[in-house]
Amino acid sequence: MGQSTVAASVSTDSRHAPLPLEFGKFEPCIDDTACREVERLLHREARLLDTEQFSEWIEQVLDPTIRYVVVSRQLRYRKERRYEAPSEVYIFNDDLGFLKARVAQFESGMQWRTDPPERYRRLVSNLEVFRTGVKDELAVRSNLLAQRSRRAYEVDQFVCCREDIVRRCPAGTMRLVQRRIDFDERSIAGRNLLLFL
Repeated sequence: MGQSTVAASVSTDSRHAPLPLEFGKFEPCIDDTACREVERLLHREARLLDTEQFSEWIEQVLDPTIRYVVVSRQLRYRKERRYEAPSEVYIFNDDLGFLKARVAQFESGMQWRTDPPERYRRLVSNLEVFRTGVKDELAVRSNLLAQRSRRAYEVDQFVCCREDIVRRCPAGTMRLVQRRIDFDERSIAGRNLLLFL
């Protein structure tokens, strides 16, 4: 996997990392207006990331309290009982400062993968919206297929499930305050994971 010069955020430390959301305990959101607003937020996010508008992504989509986590898990046999260690490994466990550092690295022109440029397509599907019981806050579950293309022969695809918390900010717009990404691959098959999921 390619290396990043940004301070490593790979960690098995779960402090401050969001736990899996228990969607079975949430009430489905039946407010079509709110659901459409969440859908538009995620579609706008996909467009901003696909078109490398990373600073706009931070300004228009993310809340200052954002916690962005990517988790990979060891798929053990269901009957396996001998391991006591957690089955999850944190590939990323970032706050806003780390995300801004990753964006600054990309915009510096010093990241080797940016020349020649990469092309991205993110497809967001299976979107479900739930009420958490907290005012102005919604839980969102979606699947993501992200394809990265570079030159004629470098094509990587990434599939994951995203569990988000979105909240209406004082300005009245929805913002992403938490994202927990369950990354399906145990070992990353692509050349690196230098993209936002």
